[in-house]
Amino acid sequence: MNLLNGAGGVYVPRAVLVDSDSSLLNTIGGRQGGGNAYRKENFVGGHGGTGSNWAKGYYGGGEMSKRVADAVRSEAERCDRLQGFQLVHSLGGGTGSGLGGRVLKNVRASYPNRAAHTYSVAPWTAVSDEPAESYNASLSLARLIGCSRATYLADNRALFDACCSGAGAGGARAAPAYADLNHLVTQIMSGTTTGLRFAGRLNADMKKCTANLVLYPRHHFFVPGFAPLTFRGQTDACAYTVSELAKQLFEAVRLQRRCAGAAEAVVMAAVMTFRGRSFAPRGGDVPLQPCTGRTTDPEHCWLPDNLKTASYGVPSHGLKNSGTVVANTTAVRDVFERYFRRSTSMLAKRELLHLYMEEGMDSDEFRVAHEQIESLMAEYLSIEQNNSAGDDVDRERHEDDFGQSSTNKGLQATTSTVDGLDPPMT
Repeated sequence: MNLLNGAGGVYVPRAVLVDSDSSLLNTIGGRQGGGNAYRKENFVGGHGGTGSNWAKGYYGGGEMSKRVADAVRSEAERCDRLQGFQLVHSLGGGTGSGLGGRVLKNVRASYPNRAAHTYSVAPWTAVSDEPAESYNASLSLARLIGCSRATYLADNRALFDACCSGAGAGGARAAPAYADLNHLVTQIMSGTTTGLRFAGRLNADMKKCTANLVLYPRHHFFVPGFAPLTFRGQTDACAYTVSELAKQLFEAVRLQRRCAGAAEAVVMAAVMTFRGRSFAPRGGDVPLQPCTGRTTDPEHCWLPDNLKTASYGVPSHGLKNSGTVVANTTAVRDVFERYFRRSTSMLAKRELLHLYMEEGMDSDEFRVAHEQIESLMAEYLSIEQNNSAGDDVDRERHEDDFGQSSTNKGLQATTSTVDGLDPPMT
């Protein structure tokens, strides 16, 4: 549980809120910001911010990181059975990337046997165009490769396009606000942590969350999606069926591939969870083949027995039925490549480099970070190439087994079912 049952039956989040600029924390801590829901001693703020400088957050945040460590230790000691930690941060700013990276490193050092997951928001130039974002994102991603066991990557580009599409939410919106993007992220976070908060057969603890998704230790960067899409203040009382929700969820994965321009992207594994009172386990199973075959590109999104599903009888807030998907896909390579290329170009010109050196950073750290990212991108590319090379073999085997063309490979090969899930009554 990530909630502590306090006095009077009031649940208090086990959360430490950190920002190098205290002004935002003061807003959250106020009455209008819902500050009464948090422990006051868990607000850790600084003065002046980091100026969107990773080095200032990482090397200049020593005093703050100690205060964060004390608050984290205090919360950890209140836990009966500590499973791990979840870090929510951005990759573009100096605080989220730099100070966040230092906090994550300290947590891993202090609790080496506990899981460390992150919800990481990747910047996009159309939403924010800080020149140093590419440096910050590259340095942060390189550390997530080694320090995080699971990273749910919320790409601002995909979030922006999802909000603009307005699928299932009453039409498109030309320019979503930050609050709309944040609303979608909170829905995704709520969906991905469902198994940690409610009884079910899947993802009952933080280690099991990654057991179904991580095939290789370094490949722990996930693309999440949520359905139905709603904006702030909207509700959706429609009783979507499993097939309808699954179709929207796979479209969310395809949207990520479209944004990445990753036509050859491979989905290596995925987890789908459904929430709603009509989804309460009743001993039946609903196969996902009908929706899988229609909504994926089978040549590059084949999930041979790698799609895990679960249902929960507790609906999401404001929704009758909903679903969440977490996909481990090579499409995340584009996010790495986006910042790798831009930061490499900036480094060649030594743009803004002095701002990082002034904080005590060694230029060699950029080289090490780029080597880490380049190595991971090569691994993802190798998976895509191997998958493409094996298409002919798979096609022949598929035709022998099913007597059908390979265009139905996604339909026939995916045999996962929803555990204990009956079709909702409509």
